[in-house]
Amino acid sequence: MSRSEDEVEYGIDQFSADRTVEIPLRDALYAFKAIGEFVRFFHQPMHYKTLAEVKDFIGDVDEGGLHVLSEAYYSRLGGVWPDDVQEAFNDGKLDRNPFLG
Repeated sequence: MSRSEDEVEYGIDQFSADRTVEIPLRDALYAFKAIGEFVRFFHQPMHYKTLAEVKDFIGDVDEGGLHVLSEAYYSRLGGVWPDDVQEAFNDGKLDRNPFLG
């Protein structure tokens, strides 16, 4: 398993795979499309032949890929978690994987 997979999967096994959350459709679509935009860009190496092309795609918190990803993460998905999941985020049980350094 890669470092990224280890990071993303850290802590999620403490929650049942059968649980669900409710999220407005437009917010789910926005988050899905934001992730899709990163997949679209990075799956094709010809999109990022130079560091300048990567920087142009990523942009910053005000525009570009980072802006879209931040919107999805903080605004669209930020408040959808049940209390115990939010508590796990707050307590660091879903934070960064401490075994990865």
